[in-house]
Amino acid sequence: MTKPNESARFCKRLAVITHVSHWIGPDGTPRAYEPYVREMRVWADLFSHVEVCAPVADGPVPGNQAAYGRENIVWLPVSYSWSDGWRAQLKRLFQLPGLALSINNLIRRSDLVHTRSPGHPALLGNLQVRLMGKRSITKWAGFFGPYEGERLPSRIDRWLLTFSGARHPVLIYGPSHHSHLLSFLPALMSNHELSQSGQLSSHKRWNPPWGLLSVGRLEPEKGFDLAIRGLGEFRRRRPSIEWKYTLVGDGSVDNDLRDLATQCGIADRVLFTGALPFAEVQKHYAEAHVAIMPGVLEGWPKIVAEAWAHGAVPVAASAGLVPWLLQERDTGVQFNPTPVGLANALIELLDDPERVKAMSGKLMPQAKALSLDSFKTRLEQVLIDRCGLI
Repeated sequence: MTKPNESARFCKRLAVITHVSHWIGPDGTPRAYEPYVREMRVWADLFSHVEVCAPVADGPVPGNQAAYGRENIVWLPVSYSWSDGWRAQLKRLFQLPGLALSINNLIRRSDLVHTRSPGHPALLGNLQVRLMGKRSITKWAGFFGPYEGERLPSRIDRWLLTFSGARHPVLIYGPSHHSHLLSFLPALMSNHELSQSGQLSSHKRWNPPWGLLSVGRLEPEKGFDLAIRGLGEFRRRRPSIEWKYTLVGDGSVDNDLRDLATQCGIADRVLFTGALPFAEVQKHYAEAHVAIMPGVLEGWPKIVAEAWAHGAVPVAASAGLVPWLLQERDTGVQFNPTPVGLANALIELLDDPERVKAMSGKLMPQAKALSLDSFKTRLEQVLIDRCGLI
């Protein structure tokens, strides 16, 4: 049973169209990827009614899923396969008409449409809002630019959003070259959580073994194989340095990464935790000295910002938004995305522990601009200025 948010800033119906899979929790409520849920709670605080069109997921609920926790959010489940292979593609083809109809009905009864691109549901939503003359606001949750291996639906969606104009603003990460493409930092943690992260990290020990951390889905595009190979190279070249690498997340290459750690001779130094709730992830960040982000296809490099909040030095592959994000001095270390490049960066840092400690002390203020409270204030202003809400 949903109830409108009587204290909402806008007494409006918001439609949300996303590809983010939703599970049914033990209590019967929908659950989805926690960082997405945390951001959607902000939208729900601003709108009286929120309806989310999103696909149903199969299997057990992973540990990094969370409930919306807002009575004014209702989930409209749709069937849409995300499996690979030609059978899954054929299945999606048969599911598309039902998905398009669900999106069409949702758009018709909404005052504003929020699409979460890239993704097939968002592409259908972006096409239909333009055909129906509705206003929309899109969040592009990724690098807003071409990249090797980008699929056709993503290219079409990005082209459509680039040339849509003022009635359809788009929130993007990084610099913008069009007035309706708004450079917009995402949400991270509440001010209370940022304060808590500072308290947790105040007990960080500045002596070996050094804590190295990565967080993310264990999928090929995340590049964790590069991280493990790089750590193997690092151990070979600096065998006397003591360290422990914690990898938080689950996914299809979990077993492959475990085998690779053994092949690289670092299995005794690597801890695989599986997917964890954010509160547990925070504890790992608080103990870490270095946070490694090896992927070159990241949209918003969330691990960099979360590392800042906990005083861990980000060591990130120099690709996508990383050069823009780490352009200021002592905000992190970039490396050429190869195992040798990562090993070189770690040697440069951990050969000089005092530098690591000094950098750590400068990082936490960087995260304040990414608080959920700041996100809500900035988003409200965009909705007034760009979407005409009052």
